[in-house]
Amino acid sequence: MIASSRILGRQRPTPELKLVRRLLLCAALPWLAGGAAGVAAGLQAPVAEAATPVSVDELLAGFAKMPGLYAEFRQESHFGLLAEPLIDTGVLHFADGRLARRTLAPTPSVVIMDAKGIEYGDGTKTERIELDGKPAVRQFVDAFTKIFAGDRRGLEALYRIEFQAGEDRSWTMTLVPKVSPMDRIISKVVVSGTHLEIGKMRVVEHGGDETITVFSKVDTKRKYTAAELSQLFSAAIAP
Repeated sequence: MIASSRILGRQRPTPELKLVRRLLLCAALPWLAGGAAGVAAGLQAPVAEAATPVSVDELLAGFAKMPGLYAEFRQESHFGLLAEPLIDTGVLHFADGRLARRTLAPTPSVVIMDAKGIEYGDGTKTERIELDGKPAVRQFVDAFTKIFAGDRRGLEALYRIEFQAGEDRSWTMTLVPKVSPMDRIISKVVVSGTHLEIGKMRVVEHGGDETITVFSKVDTKRKYTAAELSQLFSAAIAP
């Protein structure tokens, strides 16, 4: 808590950095893509094929085909200004090219991201974030669109991709920003999972701060009704 903060001499995060931290979790949504479908395919495949290591191209191909997504998250943020980590829990949604992060605790908030920009709400106000003049935010939106398009070349223009396949179709992918100003904010993003489903994401910032997010109850076959789309992909917070 703020009352127990231990100041280590680091500067407090700027509003843009705070938004980038929220978007990092939204940007992780594609790595959840194809989870259920990918696991099912692995179970139905012959034993020899099921043991074939996961590749970057296989992941991206699954992302491009994803119809919808639901997942729960628990995010643990370790900041040098605080003696104890901050814990956020909530849910993630994807449908019709839009990502929604709805934080439920400790403080409700909403971030909606699409190819045109960002919308944020905290229960007292909503705000539309224009991408002009915010290059770090634009880079995340660009990465989001390229991942869902399965555009490996476009993604590699923004990040250096380091991919390591493990046993039983486990994998670890490290994304290192190549483009300014993101390369001055984020040191690396490490994503790990099994089959085509993410389990954990670790974001390391320059300066030592890091955020660890664990995902659960991933449903890549989620279909949203018109009423759900209107409610869940709005920056408003239900009373």
